[in-house]
Amino acid sequence: MNIKALALASLIGLSAPAITAVSFTTNTASAMPTDFVRPKGTFADVNQEWEVRLYLDQFGVYSYQAINTKNGSSLTLKNPEVSQEEQAYKYTFKNGNYRYQVIYNPSRPKSIFLYVFNPNGNLILSRNMVKGYARPQGTFVDANQEWVVRLYMNQSGAYIYEGENTKTRSKLTLKNPKTSREEQAYIYTFTNAQYRYQVIYNPANEKAIALYVFDPNSKVILTRNMTLDYDV
Repeated sequence: MNIKALALASLIGLSAPAITAVSFTTNTASAMPTDFVRPKGTFADVNQEWEVRLYLDQFGVYSYQAINTKNGSSLTLKNPEVSQEEQAYKYTFKNGNYRYQVIYNPSRPKSIFLYVFNPNGNLILSRNMVKGYARPQGTFVDANQEWVVRLYMNQSGAYIYEGENTKTRSKLTLKNPKTSREEQAYIYTFTNAQYRYQVIYNPANEKAIALYVFDPNSKVILTRNMTLDYDV
C-alpha cells in the first residue's frame, strides 16, 4: 500500500484557484484610498518561490515582507506611496533606489501583482500572486495527540518547524525548508543532519497536513495525518 499516495489523495481534493489579471490604466487618482482597500495577508506565486506578506505593524504602519522560499532571504519595507488607477490601487515601497510595487484591485481580493524595478527603472521581477498558496501556519496535532507540529514565520522571516512528542517531551526545531510541488499539494522538506522531515500541504484543505520523517537511508520512519489545533 502506498501510504504517501493515500495521504496526498486525501489532501489534494480541490484544484488550485485560478489567477486572474488586474486591468488598469495610467490615470493616477488624487484621492488616497481608505484603509479597507489595502490588501492584507500572505500571497504567493504559483511556484511558491516568492511570498509577500502585507500587514499593519504594531504601530499601524502598512508593511511589506517578502521571502524567497528557495534561499530563505527576506526583505521588510514600510510606508508605501499610494496611487489609484481606475479600479486598482498601487502601493510603491522603496528600498534605496529599488521600487517594489503591489497592484491590487479590491474586486479581486485574493490576488495581487508584484513588480520590482531597479534604479534604472527596468522591470527585474514580475509575479502574479494569490492568497491560498501560502505555506501552512499554525499548530497541528495527530489523532492521538501524540505528535504536535507548529509551523510559523519568525521575526526574521524564516519558516520554522517545531515538532514535539507529547509523551517523551522531546522537541526539535528546524527552519528554511526546500519547497516542491506534487499535483495540487506542496511539499516542504526540512533537514536535520541526514534526516528529512516532510510536511505535505494542499491549500484547498488548509486545516490539514501530512508529516513524513525519513532516516538517512530514505526509509519512512514516521507518518502522521495532522489537523489544525489553533492558529499561530
